[in-house]
Amino acid sequence: MSNKTPKKAKGREFKPREPYTHRLRKILEDYPDGSQVLREILQNSDDAKSTEQIFILDHNTYPKDNLFEPDLDNYKRTDLKLDRYQGPALLAKNNTIFEERDFQSLLKLADSEKRDQYDKIGVMGVGFNSIYHITDSPSFITGDKYVILDPHEWYFNGGVEFDFVDEKLYDEYPNQFAPFRIPCDKSFKGTIFRYPLRTDDDSIDSDISKKIYKPDEILAMFQKF
Repeated sequence: MSNKTPKKAKGREFKPREPYTHRLRKILEDYPDGSQVLREILQNSDDAKSTEQIFILDHNTYPKDNLFEPDLDNYKRTDLKLDRYQGPALLAKNNTIFEERDFQSLLKLADSEKRDQYDKIGVMGVGFNSIYHITDSPSFITGDKYVILDPHEWYFNGGVEFDFVDEKLYDEYPNQFAPFRIPCDKSFKGTIFRYPLRTDDDSIDSDISKKIYKPDEILAMFQKF
């Protein structure tokens, strides 16, 4: 790999019209913790017409160099770094690729002002947000797109979508993609979500939840599922 400074990864931001960490807290009050989180993921996969759903509990911690540089100044002020998400995670993989309306659904999850709108926002229903019981920053790869959700706006402006294949981002930032455990130099024929587990340090900073999740607790969820 070359020693030259990598080009800055640029993506399409999709900032909601209002911060939604407080909205997520409210949603989590209505959606049970524990194995119900897995059921919500499975329901979203079924709604997307997937014919398979695979869950993976990844205990590994990945290298912390060669990662994206955040766009916002917040991380400079708070000394937050993306390497906090290189630890253990829950992965959920299915064989359906996101469509544009699914990306729009992610926006509507934050923008919907009325609770009765939540069941009208497409494949990514409000139940998707139950995943914030265990993580503060979900990310996923679908087709040739890589998406990072950042409801705290610590690193990106709410969320960002990268064309990782066309931009050859794997060559520049291999450790950003290593935790997905799939080849990332080509399009992925499906969708794989990665949910980094909330750590002790994350819980201090989080405005969504103070609940810390260890791999053993995810394993217990599997056993009850």
